[in-house]
Amino acid sequence: MRITNKVMQNNSLRHINNNKNLQDTLNTQLSTGKKVDKPSDDPVVAIRALRLRSDVSQIDQYYKKNIEDAKSWLELTESSVKQTVTALTSMITQCETGASDQYTVQNKLVMIDSLKELKDEVYNIGNADYAGRYIFTGYRTNTSLTFGNEVKDQKYTITEAFDFDDLEKMSFVDTDNLSSITKANYDQATSTAVTEQKISSMDYYRFRLGYDGLDTTQSNLSIQTLDGSVSIAMTVAADAETAYKDSINNPSGCYIVPQTGEIVMGADVYDQINNTLNPDGTKAKFTLSYDKTEWRNTDLRPEHYYHCTTQDATGKNIEYNAEYLDKGEWDQPIKYQIGFDQNIQVNSYASDIFVTDVGRDVDEITDLAEKLSDVLEKYDMLKEMSKDTVTYSDAQLDTIKGELAAADKAKTYLTDQLQKTFSKYISKMQGYLDLANRAVAEIGNRGAQVDLVANRLSDQQTTFKELQSNNEDADATEVAVQLSSAQVSYEAALMATSKMISTTLLNYL
Repeated sequence: MRITNKVMQNNSLRHINNNKNLQDTLNTQLSTGKKVDKPSDDPVVAIRALRLRSDVSQIDQYYKKNIEDAKSWLELTESSVKQTVTALTSMITQCETGASDQYTVQNKLVMIDSLKELKDEVYNIGNADYAGRYIFTGYRTNTSLTFGNEVKDQKYTITEAFDFDDLEKMSFVDTDNLSSITKANYDQATSTAVTEQKISSMDYYRFRLGYDGLDTTQSNLSIQTLDGSVSIAMTVAADAETAYKDSINNPSGCYIVPQTGEIVMGADVYDQINNTLNPDGTKAKFTLSYDKTEWRNTDLRPEHYYHCTTQDATGKNIEYNAEYLDKGEWDQPIKYQIGFDQNIQVNSYASDIFVTDVGRDVDEITDLAEKLSDVLEKYDMLKEMSKDTVTYSDAQLDTIKGELAAADKAKTYLTDQLQKTFSKYISKMQGYLDLANRAVAEIGNRGAQVDLVANRLSDQQTTFKELQSNNEDADATEVAVQLSSAQVSYEAALMATSKMISTTLLNYL
């Protein structure tokens, strides 16, 4: 091949340009700190960089955002449940004090006032929110646990489930017409006069619904199994005392008491529920659908507990917790993705902690104490009247003494029942406390799991960022040396080329 000066010039310019390109590449690496400026510089490094950046970005999302959010939610939930534990512990203390016979009825009324305040505090804790979202209300994070305000015209049709274990044997003290006695009407006709024989204590069976104050216009009511294979017709009772007495006189009777929110049943119905089993031999669940329209501000919203339907402001029908009809329970977990294919539930359900029975227990013991207080007032009035031999004749005093004996018997029964109710509620409140403590333990376990994942992600974050740096980052010292060497080579090439080009054939002609 013939080498001419032109060939030598072109080769020299090409190599000088290559050297200049190398200087440009090294200068870019030095100024950006990266090995590649565009994918074409090194496709292998570029592809690996994209993958590593994606991994680091995911880890940062989990570690810096998702895990922090999950921790905050769990910490607030744990704090709220611990406050509930404190309140329930105080309620147990009040019940233990009330169960003692060392205190008067007036002292116990003060304890009951404390129980009411503690009950309200428990339900207020259930309204806790995280960043504007209520934390105990499942997916309905924009809806408070309680109504907050009195509502007079919001009708809910509620379906509530129960089984044999939820049934209770209760005592009822029949005080006859004792509460209606006054100084003006104490001398009643023989047929309606209150006597000691008319005061009695009787037992009955019941299931207590989540609410009292139900609509009195309930119709076509029945309790039935989830699969509908067993159905028991019900009657709406005029009042609680009528239902209690009727259930005793009619063993096959089943009654709903709208005022107290109770299903009262005779012994035969009680046995029927006890003997209704699932195919696996477990006790069958029964359901009852009922209506309630008026709500107190402290009432728990039924959509957080049961299947229910209602209407919004436009008249549109809304259904909540449809799965409750199939299982007698519902599930609405809120989960955070805290790692690669790893989720954790951060929410706890109000129905597992803030049960409706807490408020219902306090209301019942309040009603019982008020009934006893009323009897004590009648007892004191009649006792005072029995000493007034001036105002009343011997025949009238005999009537008064008979009514006083009736009041004394009712007082004895009710005092004993109040004390036993306090004792009973010690164990019931302990059950509610156990639920809250179990929730604290579950939240603690979730928090521990989040911490473990966070520690692992921290290590992964360090490892991936190191790999990313090794893949993308240029060694400044090495690049500087290479750039200096390239500059020296470039200058030497320019010098050699200039000497070569300056000598041609013309110099020798």
